[in-house]
Amino acid sequence: MSEWIREQGTVLSVTGYEARVRIERQSTCGSCSARSGCGSGVLSEVLGRKAVEVSIGHPGTLQPGDTVTLGIRDQALVSGALAMYLLPLAGLVAAPALLMLMAPGLSEGFHLLAGALGFALGLLGVRTWLRRRAPDLAPVLLERHPQSGAHRPAGSMLTPRP
Repeated sequence: MSEWIREQGTVLSVTGYEARVRIERQSTCGSCSARSGCGSGVLSEVLGRKAVEVSIGHPGTLQPGDTVTLGIRDQALVSGALAMYLLPLAGLVAAPALLMLMAPGLSEGFHLLAGALGFALGLLGVRTWLRRRAPDLAPVLLERHPQSGAHRPAGSMLTPRP
């Protein structure tokens, strides 16, 4: 039911059943009509396209130089983004609100400290949640494109290694 967010990369090295893959960040800013007034477009130009390197599990068929298609389930990415934004924000708002209800006479400084503490606890919650969900968020090998140019689907490689 879930779709894959796909990205192509190049295999840098292979050690046993683990491969190191470099992925070049892709940007659609060049084809967007609002690129001159968009913050993402400006950041993309300033920061450039930096490569990201990831480790993936594979069944032993990859060679350095192969082009591969990696994927991550879109639902996992969306839920991860929601957790990253909502948990710290909820802590930032909820902690001072609870302090205000429990001790209404405290000064504003205590509420600011409670907000900072709530934010930190929200970040800790994100860290814990991401560690539990790490296998769901790991990139998975979907297809292999050997250096010879032949396309080989990686049907048996859709699940990440435990």
